[in-house]
Amino acid sequence: MSISTRRATRRAILGTVGGAAAALATRARAQTSERTTKIVVGFPAGGGLDAMSRIIADRLRAQTGTAAIVENKPGAAGRIAAEAVVRSEPDGSTLLSAPIVATAFYPFIFKSLPFDPLVDLAPISRFCTFQFALAVNTKLPTANLADFLTYARANKERVNFGSLGAGTPSHFLGVMLNQAAGTEMAHVPYRGSAPAITDLLGGTIQAAFDTTASLMEQYKAGTIRLLAITGANRSPRLPDVPTFAELKLGLGAIEAADFWYGLFATGKTPEPILDKLNGNLRTALADPAVQQLLSALDVGVVADTRAEFARIIKADYDRWGSVIKSTGFTLE
Repeated sequence: MSISTRRATRRAILGTVGGAAAALATRARAQTSERTTKIVVGFPAGGGLDAMSRIIADRLRAQTGTAAIVENKPGAAGRIAAEAVVRSEPDGSTLLSAPIVATAFYPFIFKSLPFDPLVDLAPISRFCTFQFALAVNTKLPTANLADFLTYARANKERVNFGSLGAGTPSHFLGVMLNQAAGTEMAHVPYRGSAPAITDLLGGTIQAAFDTTASLMEQYKAGTIRLLAITGANRSPRLPDVPTFAELKLGLGAIEAADFWYGLFATGKTPEPILDKLNGNLRTALADPAVQQLLSALDVGVVADTRAEFARIIKADYDRWGSVIKSTGFTLE
């Protein structure tokens, strides 16, 4: 064999090996993507949404035989996590686990938002619903919601309500109630549940909107009174507390207000991948062990088709958008 022939043969072999190596690397990357599903949570580890997401990730891992992890990206009311998912590859490997605020609040509370939540986040399904309650100080002369509203109208300068922070659902629930009931409760924002409940117990504030999970202990102890809760049905753990809707006091949007956590992919994800993700999630949520673990966190377990979830998102966007815009409230 001549030198030139040997060189040509060597180049051909190296080319073949290089091509094979490149193909193997591409296949390895694809397999890694298929093996690992990353669920991004916009809040610190240890919180309620983090716990729920880990329960779901564990079940998806066991169910599909592929890796599923939770990655926490806290900050900006969950917006940092949402932006990371919007920018991710549209292969279904990176998902956002987020509350209702991602699609119903972000478009209205942020002055500048680099993405459109209704376009750039593809809905997969809700996985849990949760409820807020209107709690009042036990010293108020109000046995029920109708009494409280009458009292609040008659004492406009003396009644206020606490929230979990400006721009949170509890803030706008108070606004929603004021608008519907003709009350003028002043808003007092707090940094979370603990300080709000402390001031409610002490009488600094007369009322507060908070989640049923956060208020449960004080209510069971008889140190606060719960007048009504959001959602279509009473909480199984609070069977004696009525919903706003069932009281039929003509309170409009608050009677239909419902709160949820859901999974999203980046908006560019192909339909077949979204369908597969929806099917995997719904199968996971049907598992009795998963339902038991989630229910223990005082949430309702739900699962939707993608079309159902999209309709819910649009209805919530319309419902909360009008309330938020009426306040003129924004965040930087």
